[in-house]
Amino acid sequence: MTLILITGMPGVGKTTIVRNLGLELQKRKIPLDGFYTEELRNASGERSGFDIVTFDGKRAPLARVSDTTKNSRDRVGKYAVCVAEFESVALPALNSRSANLLLLDEIGKMEMKSKSFAERMLQITDGVARGGIFFVATIPLKATLDIVERLKRTKNAQLFHVTATNRNQIHRDILEATVRMIGKQL
Repeated sequence: MTLILITGMPGVGKTTIVRNLGLELQKRKIPLDGFYTEELRNASGERSGFDIVTFDGKRAPLARVSDTTKNSRDRVGKYAVCVAEFESVALPALNSRSANLLLLDEIGKMEMKSKSFAERMLQITDGVARGGIFFVATIPLKATLDIVERLKRTKNAQLFHVTATNRNQIHRDILEATVRMIGKQL
Protein backbone atom coordinates (compact mmCIF):
# COMPACT_ATOMS: atom_id res chain seq x y z
CA MET A 1 0.00 0.00 0.00
CA THR A 2 1.26 3.46 -0.90
CA LEU A 3 -1.88 5.56 -0.52
CA ILE A 4 -4.15 6.54 2.37
CA LEU A 5 -7.18 8.73 1.69
CA ILE A 6 -9.15 10.45 4.45
CA THR A 7 -12.67 11.68 3.77
CA GLY A 8 -15.66 12.97 5.71
CA MET A 9 -18.09 15.84 5.92
CA PRO A 10 -16.74 19.41 6.20
CA GLY A 11 -15.82 20.31 9.77
CA VAL A 12 -15.63 16.71 11.01
CA GLY A 13 -11.91 16.86 11.86
CA LYS A 14 -9.96 15.75 8.78
CA THR A 15 -7.57 18.69 8.93
CA THR A 16 -6.94 18.17 12.64
CA ILE A 17 -6.13 14.53 11.96
CA VAL A 18 -3.65 15.39 9.18
CA ARG A 19 -2.01 18.17 11.20
CA ASN A 20 -1.65 15.91 14.25
CA LEU A 21 -0.45 13.03 12.08
CA GLY A 22 2.29 15.24 10.65
CA LEU A 23 3.35 16.44 14.10
CA GLU A 24 3.45 12.88 15.46
CA LEU A 25 5.51 11.61 12.52
CA GLN A 26 7.91 14.55 12.87
CA LYS A 27 8.36 13.70 16.58
CA ARG A 28 9.33 10.20 15.45
CA LYS A 29 11.88 11.70 13.04
CA ILE A 30 10.00 10.41 10.00
CA PRO A 31 10.72 12.76 7.08
CA LEU A 32 7.65 14.14 5.33
CA ASP A 33 6.58 16.94 3.05
CA GLY A 34 3.24 18.59 2.38
CA PHE A 35 0.78 20.96 3.95
CA TYR A 36 -2.54 21.33 5.72
CA THR A 37 -5.29 23.92 5.38
CA GLU A 38 -6.14 26.24 8.25
CA GLU A 39 -9.48 28.03 8.56
CA LEU A 40 -9.39 31.77 9.29
CA ARG A 41 -12.11 33.57 11.24
CA ASN A 42 -12.77 37.28 11.62
CA ALA A 43 -13.42 39.11 14.91
CA SER A 44 -17.10 38.11 14.89
CA GLY A 45 -16.24 34.44 14.42
CA GLU A 46 -17.29 34.16 10.78
CA ARG A 47 -15.04 32.22 8.42
CA SER A 48 -13.04 34.70 6.36
CA GLY A 49 -10.78 32.38 4.41
CA PHE A 50 -8.17 29.65 4.44
CA ASP A 51 -4.38 29.49 4.62
CA ILE A 52 -2.12 26.60 3.84
CA VAL A 53 0.63 25.74 6.31
CA THR A 54 3.55 23.48 5.44
CA PHE A 55 4.94 21.00 7.91
CA ASP A 56 8.12 23.09 8.06
CA GLY A 57 6.13 26.21 9.04
CA LYS A 58 5.66 28.19 5.82
CA ARG A 59 2.25 29.80 5.34
CA ALA A 60 0.32 31.31 2.42
CA PRO A 61 -3.24 32.37 1.69
CA LEU A 62 -5.38 29.83 -0.14
CA ALA A 63 -8.65 31.78 -0.32
CA ARG A 64 -10.43 34.76 1.13
CA VAL A 65 -14.06 35.86 1.27
CA SER A 66 -14.62 38.31 -1.57
CA ASP A 67 -17.70 40.16 -2.76
CA THR A 68 -16.15 41.09 -6.10
CA THR A 69 -16.68 39.06 -9.23
CA LYS A 70 -13.23 39.84 -10.62
CA ASN A 71 -11.41 36.68 -11.74
CA SER A 72 -14.57 34.62 -11.42
CA ARG A 73 -12.67 31.59 -12.75
CA ASP A 74 -10.64 31.62 -9.51
CA ARG A 75 -13.69 31.53 -7.23
CA VAL A 76 -15.30 28.78 -5.20
CA GLY A 77 -18.57 30.01 -3.75
CA LYS A 78 -17.95 33.21 -1.79
CA TYR A 79 -14.17 32.65 -1.79
CA ALA A 80 -11.59 34.10 -4.15
CA VAL A 81 -8.75 31.61 -4.48
CA CYS A 82 -5.30 33.18 -4.12
CA VAL A 83 -3.72 31.03 -6.82
CA ALA A 84 -0.27 32.69 -7.04
CA GLU A 85 0.21 32.86 -3.27
CA PHE A 86 -0.99 29.27 -2.85
CA GLU A 87 1.37 28.01 -5.55
CA SER A 88 4.34 29.88 -4.06
CA VAL A 89 4.19 27.70 -0.93
CA ALA A 90 2.24 24.58 -1.95
CA LEU A 91 4.28 23.60 -4.98
CA PRO A 92 7.69 23.69 -3.26
CA ALA A 93 6.18 21.64 -0.39
CA LEU A 94 5.01 19.01 -2.88
CA ASN A 95 8.10 19.10 -5.09
CA SER A 96 10.60 18.54 -2.33
CA ARG A 97 12.75 15.46 -2.64
CA SER A 98 13.59 15.32 1.05
CA ALA A 99 10.98 12.68 1.89
CA ASN A 100 9.11 9.78 0.32
CA LEU A 101 6.03 10.61 2.40
CA LEU A 102 3.63 13.36 1.35
CA LEU A 103 0.82 14.56 3.63
CA LEU A 104 -1.77 16.77 2.01
CA ASP A 105 -4.90 18.45 3.33
CA GLU A 106 -6.65 18.69 0.95
CA ILE A 107 -7.32 17.88 -2.68
CA GLY A 108 -10.35 20.08 -3.18
CA LYS A 109 -11.98 22.55 -5.55
CA MET A 110 -9.99 25.53 -4.26
CA GLU A 111 -6.62 23.80 -4.65
CA MET A 112 -7.55 22.54 -8.11
CA LYS A 113 -7.95 26.15 -9.35
CA SER A 114 -4.17 26.00 -9.73
CA LYS A 115 -3.21 24.29 -13.00
CA SER A 116 0.29 23.68 -11.61
CA PHE A 117 -1.15 22.00 -8.52
CA ALA A 118 -3.42 19.85 -10.71
CA GLU A 119 -0.40 18.80 -12.81
CA ARG A 120 1.57 17.97 -9.67
CA MET A 121 -1.33 15.86 -8.39
CA LEU A 122 -1.18 13.83 -11.63
CA GLN A 123 2.57 13.29 -11.14
CA ILE A 124 2.02 12.24 -7.53
CA THR A 125 -0.77 9.87 -8.56
CA ASP A 126 1.56 8.26 -11.09
CA GLY A 127 4.30 8.00 -8.43
CA VAL A 128 1.87 6.37 -6.01
CA ALA A 129 0.79 3.88 -8.67
CA ARG A 130 4.45 2.97 -9.33
CA GLY A 131 5.13 2.65 -5.61
CA GLY A 132 7.69 5.45 -5.48
CA ILE A 133 5.74 7.79 -3.21
CA PHE A 134 3.83 7.23 0.00
CA PHE A 135 0.87 9.60 0.06
CA VAL A 136 -1.72 10.51 2.71
CA ALA A 137 -4.38 13.00 1.61
CA THR A 138 -7.78 14.30 2.59
CA ILE A 139 -10.43 14.32 -0.09
CA PRO A 140 -13.94 15.76 -0.19
CA LEU A 141 -16.72 13.33 0.60
CA LYS A 142 -19.10 14.56 -2.09
CA ALA A 143 -17.13 16.59 -4.63
CA THR A 144 -16.47 14.86 -7.91
CA LEU A 145 -12.96 15.75 -9.02
CA ASP A 146 -11.22 13.63 -11.64
CA ILE A 147 -7.99 13.39 -9.65
CA VAL A 148 -9.85 12.27 -6.53
CA GLU A 149 -11.70 9.57 -8.48
CA ARG A 150 -8.39 8.45 -9.98
CA LEU A 151 -6.78 8.21 -6.54
CA LYS A 152 -9.75 6.23 -5.19
CA ARG A 153 -9.21 3.67 -7.98
CA THR A 154 -5.52 3.24 -7.10
CA LYS A 155 -4.74 -0.39 -6.34
CA ASN A 156 -4.42 -1.05 -2.59
CA ALA A 157 -5.52 2.45 -1.56
CA GLN A 158 -6.87 2.56 1.96
CA LEU A 159 -9.84 4.88 2.62
CA PHE A 160 -10.73 6.20 6.08
CA HIS A 161 -14.13 7.84 6.55
CA VAL A 162 -14.04 10.27 9.49
CA THR A 163 -17.30 10.87 11.35
CA ALA A 164 -18.19 12.76 14.52
CA THR A 165 -18.42 9.45 16.39
CA ASN A 166 -15.12 7.91 15.21
CA ARG A 167 -12.84 10.94 14.84
CA ASN A 168 -11.02 10.47 18.14
CA GLN A 169 -10.19 6.79 17.56
CA ILE A 170 -9.57 7.01 13.83
CA HIS A 171 -6.53 9.26 14.31
CA ARG A 172 -4.68 6.36 15.93
CA ASP A 173 -5.83 3.99 13.15
CA ILE A 174 -4.55 6.38 10.47
CA LEU A 175 -1.24 6.85 12.31
CA GLU A 176 -0.77 3.07 12.55
CA ALA A 177 -1.68 2.59 8.87
CA THR A 178 0.74 5.35 7.82
CA VAL A 179 3.60 3.92 9.86
CA ARG A 180 2.90 0.44 8.45
CA MET A 181 2.72 1.85 4.93
CA ILE A 182 6.16 3.45 5.13
CA GLY A 183 7.62 0.43 6.91
CA LYS A 184 8.40 1.94 10.30
CA GLN A 185 7.74 0.45 13.70
CA LEU A 186 5.42 2.18 16.18
